Amino acid sequence: MQASILNNIYSFFFLCRRAPPGAVVIGLLMLATPVPLLADALSELPASWQSRLQPVSESDLSGTEPAARKAITRTRARLAELLMNGTTEAPRLAGGYGQLAALYQLSRIDTPAALCWDNARQLQPDEFRWSYYAGYLALKRGQTDSALAALQRARELKPDYAPLDLRLAQLWLDTNQLDKAQAALERASRQPGLRATALYYLGELDLLRRDYESAQQHLLEALELAPQASGIHYPLAQAYRHQGQQDLAREHLAAFKPGLPAADDPLVAELQSALETSRANFRLAMRAVNEQDYKKAFEHFEAGLKIDPDNLAARVSYARALYLSGQDEAALEQLHSVLERAPGQTLAEFLLAVLRQSRGERDAAMEHYYRILQHDERHTGARFYLANLLFEREQYAAAAKQYAAALAVNPDIPPARVLELVARQRAGEPDRKIAAALEQRVTDYPEQPELKYALVRLRSLSTDMEVRDGVRALTLANQLAPKQPTPPNIAALALAAAADGQFDQAARLQRQVVDMMRWMLEEDALKRLQTTLDAYEGGRLPAQPAWPVDDPLLAPPPLNPAEPFRHYPAAVPY
Repeated sequence: MQASILNNIYSFFFLCRRAPPGAVVIGLLMLATPVPLLADALSELPASWQSRLQPVSESDLSGTEPAARKAITRTRARLAELLMNGTTEAPRLAGGYGQLAALYQLSRIDTPAALCWDNARQLQPDEFRWSYYAGYLALKRGQTDSALAALQRARELKPDYAPLDLRLAQLWLDTNQLDKAQAALERASRQPGLRATALYYLGELDLLRRDYESAQQHLLEALELAPQASGIHYPLAQAYRHQGQQDLAREHLAAFKPGLPAADDPLVAELQSALETSRANFRLAMRAVNEQDYKKAFEHFEAGLKIDPDNLAARVSYARALYLSGQDEAALEQLHSVLERAPGQTLAEFLLAVLRQSRGERDAAMEHYYRILQHDERHTGARFYLANLLFEREQYAAAAKQYAAALAVNPDIPPARVLELVARQRAGEPDRKIAAALEQRVTDYPEQPELKYALVRLRSLSTDMEVRDGVRALTLANQLAPKQPTPPNIAALALAAAADGQFDQAARLQRQVVDMMRWMLEEDALKRLQTTLDAYEGGRLPAQPAWPVDDPLLAPPPLNPAEPFRHYPAAVPY
């Protein structure tokens, strides 16, 4: 759609000036009038236009957003004024009808939208976009004859517009002209931005022809290209069912939700962005967040919140975008404003707690985490971050309880699996009980290296001789170090070798660690590595606890506030 059309539509929302109270009353009275005077010129055309244009009657706008109602009302008034003034400039009138058609279509008021597109075509029959938009709307409404006439005219005007193949293929599928549909879809599939959608429809075509193997191939590739398009799962389930693969059919049927691959269609993209509603802005903002374009994201959030300032979920998402674009104070202000209006908004409070913790305000952060858990005891983020703060304060029993509670809700928090056991041991729980629990977690999560690392050290250096087991420690360390030959894992292998009595091997490995870390560590840390090496060379185990308090692998990870701001899930982002 021409930039001028979009600019005119946008101006309806952003160029309005705040009127004095009297003017507001007058404006309300005018909007309350069933049929504004100027709008009558569209429904009752001036005589000079009656032979060329179709009348467009007023429609019920009560179900549309306020911004859409205002835009449609003003666009009708401006267009009616042009008609009443006897304007004969066809492009200008066509643009006005195009503006109104777009607004009606995006508000899902299809009948007047179709009339407006047809009027634009009458006024500018050689303008490609009017025929394309008219055909696109007719296709969506199932009006195959009208769609075919408009799309064929669009092809005459601009035969190289690639999405036309896709639209005509959809039409031919609807009318069971499968050979024509296949040829068009194969052409569309050669365009990267259209391939996923074309493959989806090729799969649907294959199902109609009962070629289930080909349908499976087309649909699987479509799903690979557009994994978010969960609507692909339904026809794919059908393809598997007809091939007798019932388990796969059930798996894909369970994954089905409405949603098809998005086609890269510039004209449709322009159409969808023409109406500046709050939801349109919020959708664009979330897309920008996913693309990590946070400046663009907060700009769209700002625009949407001007239209819908009471959308608190969107305001929280706005705060996240502000923080991720480096505007900490602005993010803090937005989160506070949400909590003032909705004290139980847990996501806002959680992000506020994280932000304050990142500033060193640990007491305030803990208060936020406790308050969140009063509202939602299953909030795993609050429990995990609270546990980390308690751990850092050496309140190990309380930390262990919070880690356990977080894992009970969501067992997929890898750091908590280790830290809960470390906290329990430091709170006084016997090594035998800790070792048994840790062995079970190593069995349950064999790919988590920190669990094996912790168990190697416990089996090597526990003060309980019943827990010490050099053979078991060495077995685990040999699984760990070759896969991830980091200095801590090599040091763990050296320790396990020493626990098994292989002190020469332990010393050789420990020298590697010292050499690797010589240029990276401060003098005190390097001395500790050297002291351990001296012990191995003297044929003894180092005099240190199994789980030292300064071991970073056995302590909470450093707070990275960007992670929850970027990734913590929001059930309703706007």
